[in-house]
Amino acid sequence: MNKSFGGVSMRLYIDKTELFHVHTYRCGHAEEVSDEAYVEKAIELGASGILFSDHSPFPGNPIAYRMKIEQLSEYLHTIHVLKEKYADSIAVRVGLEIEYLPSFRGFYEELRENALLDFLMIGQHTYEVRPGVYSFQLSPSEKDNREHIGCMEAMIEGIESGLFDVVAHPDRCFERRKEWTDDMTELSRLLIHAANAAGMKLEKNLESMKRERNYREEFWNLVPDTTDIVVGTDAHSIAELAEKWDMQQSYYSGQRKHTQFH
Repeated sequence: MNKSFGGVSMRLYIDKTELFHVHTYRCGHAEEVSDEAYVEKAIELGASGILFSDHSPFPGNPIAYRMKIEQLSEYLHTIHVLKEKYADSIAVRVGLEIEYLPSFRGFYEELRENALLDFLMIGQHTYEVRPGVYSFQLSPSEKDNREHIGCMEAMIEGIESGLFDVVAHPDRCFERRKEWTDDMTELSRLLIHAANAAGMKLEKNLESMKRERNYREEFWNLVPDTTDIVVGTDAHSIAELAEKWDMQQSYYSGQRKHTQFH
């Protein structure tokens, strides 16, 4: 993984035959199966690689629906063991999906130095209103009116930090917005420009494509052909891994830039 901070990220190569963005039981909302079961299923499906990216913890465990900070070392070590065990059959890589919260910049820098970690991916499900206060703590009306702005601004700041390799489902932050507006277009343009300037991947998320207002055609219509796009499974179970593999093959076989699955 690129160890330089603040510069253009060294590109993370992900082949069309790899399964990218796979979760594990540690996040607390995925199937209770072993990591090895995912690897074996990926081999059965014919994938050339599998990239784990479970929801990252933060020191002090301030946010739910993710592994605990006490599990992080075990997670990285376990996937590393599988990487060596299955080296002759499939490429196994391990990363983390994590929000960009400015107060934790030092933690991201520590993660970048971890030799067992292959990549860091921004996955912005909440943003930092101020140190110790997060947008999931806001009232429903405040979230409806503000959360997409805060999440987009946080992703842009994270991209510009040079600490990350991929942005997961950047369009999902608009899920509360029923109508597309000019400010959403402007925020999208700013994020796309930042990602292109940094040489960073944007993820088209297969799970988002199944949900209402999670996958926004309006966003992807703004993305130029020169943008580095990766398709992510966002799999939380063995069945989802197989389902998303089929969706991924369908996407790439048609070479469609914009796809919605129902």
